[in-house]
Amino acid sequence: MVHAFFNPAQAATFNKMAPCKGSTFEVHYFGIHGPAATTRAILAISGADFKNVVPEDWVAVKTKTPFGVVPILKEISVDGKEIQIAETDAIERYLARKFGLLGRDTFEETVINTFISSTSMIAGPVLAKYFAAQDPDSKAEIKAKIFKDSVQPWIAYHEQHLADNGSNGHYVGTTFSLADLQTAFLVKMVVGLWGDVISEGKNPALWKVKTNLEANAGYAAWTQTDSFKALDAMSKQLIGF
Repeated sequence: MVHAFFNPAQAATFNKMAPCKGSTFEVHYFGIHGPAATTRAILAISGADFKNVVPEDWVAVKTKTPFGVVPILKEISVDGKEIQIAETDAIERYLARKFGLLGRDTFEETVINTFISSTSMIAGPVLAKYFAAQDPDSKAEIKAKIFKDSVQPWIAYHEQHLADNGSNGHYVGTTFSLADLQTAFLVKMVVGLWGDVISEGKNPALWKVKTNLEANAGYAAWTQTDSFKALDAMSKQLIGF
């Protein structure tokens, strides 16, 4: 049986809604920033109308998702039609294309996707090894190895590219892209785990990516909402940053 999320009968609705920017959105995820942070940021900087939905009965919700995980994005069109998208990467790329965060042409999109892939490898499977470790000694050893083998090279390569683009805080041109947003959150995560290994003085081009996002009017307004503050408090309680 075709899962509801992947039913070809939705194609016409998807294709009609994809370019429309006037929809409202629901971001279904737990009460922390986590993998939904970039999705929320895309919506915030794009001026979209969205709200967070924290599952009240996760066991029941889990059985209805394609892979038993969240986040899930729900989009409601102005005429009341609904679509839902599963999996973080699919959600982010769908929204990035809708709101113009994948570059102006095929070359820029390819550059953006390349740096997205590089960042995702650090933020996903690599750091998952650290958070999964329980023994303090093992955790410390894994943390040191991750920094040396993965984070330190990532810092060097991305700093160089961003500097080559004028140290303006963007991977291509002078406007936001999905790569910018993902890097801004990884910078925060790296600083949260390793301290000032990334700073304005040491890595001005990378640091500019972070400050660009923080200075964006839509994102700044989002950070002042009760919803964001609740997510922030729970994230700091659970993981420290």
